[in-house]
Amino acid sequence: MSIGLLLKTFHSYGLGSGLLPAPLRLDLDLDRIHFSKRSHQRRFYLAYTACLNVLLIVLLPCTFPVFMYDESYMRDKLVLQWTFNLTNVTRIMAMVACGYLTWTKREPLLQLGEGLARHCHRCRQLENGALHPSGYRELQKRIRGLLRQQVFVLNLSIVSGTLLLMRIDTDVRRSNIIMVVVHMLQFIYVSIMMSGLYVICLLLYWQMERVNLALKELCSRLHHEERNALLLSASLARQTLHSLGHLLQLHCEGQRLMRSLFGIFDVTIAFLLLKMFVTNVNLLYHAVQFGNDSIDTTNVTKLWGESLIVTHYWTAVLLMNLVDDLTRQNGLETGEILRQFSDLELVKREFQLELERFSDHLRCHSTAYKCCGLFVFNKQTSLIYFFSALVNVLVLYQFDLKNSVLEIP
Repeated sequence: MSIGLLLKTFHSYGLGSGLLPAPLRLDLDLDRIHFSKRSHQRRFYLAYTACLNVLLIVLLPCTFPVFMYDESYMRDKLVLQWTFNLTNVTRIMAMVACGYLTWTKREPLLQLGEGLARHCHRCRQLENGALHPSGYRELQKRIRGLLRQQVFVLNLSIVSGTLLLMRIDTDVRRSNIIMVVVHMLQFIYVSIMMSGLYVICLLLYWQMERVNLALKELCSRLHHEERNALLLSASLARQTLHSLGHLLQLHCEGQRLMRSLFGIFDVTIAFLLLKMFVTNVNLLYHAVQFGNDSIDTTNVTKLWGESLIVTHYWTAVLLMNLVDDLTRQNGLETGEILRQFSDLELVKREFQLELERFSDHLRCHSTAYKCCGLFVFNKQTSLIYFFSALVNVLVLYQFDLKNSVLEIP
């Protein structure tokens, strides 16, 4: 699948879940990406989003069915009931945060989308007339691979979660079916929001990598000229100065869009991370229970449970790596490229001043993302997150063992 078709797939998911500020018009060649200006389409979509959100709110009481506490596998396991309740609560909180975002931040989201579309178009023009187009093709191939992974993981997690919930109780009753439907609606809603956030970050990362490739090409061109000429021609000096200024402008625009993105999604990201953390503990604890046969299950149920665990960690790793690359690695790479300009001797004074301006901007404008002002979201924080989840599972398991010992007559 091409990148255009993959983006159309994510667009249909977001449209169906009511998480877009307005319907998009997306061309397959990515040359035009803009929101629909037709008022009747927007009104219809707003009505659809409102009905969907009302339905999710009405079904909230069905998230905690009585039979899960009295008749299911967790009826005698207090810790499993706690993790079940906490997982449901954090998922509902994340769902409410996503819905609140789409309603209260609709205009900022529209502005962000239109700004990102213009930025994508401007950065795509860097590929026109590139001396080394293979780098852009490799980058496009890598972006397509990441989008394919996200589509595959999203669909697999939805299928695995649905089939696993359907096997909680073999008796087909109304309460069981309603619980499965409600949980999957909530799960799909939150999962699509996470995928949408991933796609927006990936598009922004793609453009920033395009700028870095253009910087590398400019540096390579100037080094080639220094090796083969005694001085730069006036036309080439003007052209390279204009190119550097244009790349600085694109870099600043990308940073502005990134700050706008994290500013709009800040609270939503916090709730999504909280939901991921609690789900991580719940999944690991269930895995321990299934592994030591504390819960009676079949091989098929174990298979779907393992698939759900794999997709959960796969999604977390994809998102955390992308955010780290966007907020930290990309800036380090840009700084490394700018240092390669330092040994140029034939460039004009104006070019050196523009280069210093680029370096000062990179040094003075940190791209680190601090979630709700509490912690910096990067790979180091992600490792701490995984380690703390494992520690919590060990504590819960010891507590469960102590309760089991106390219950022995």
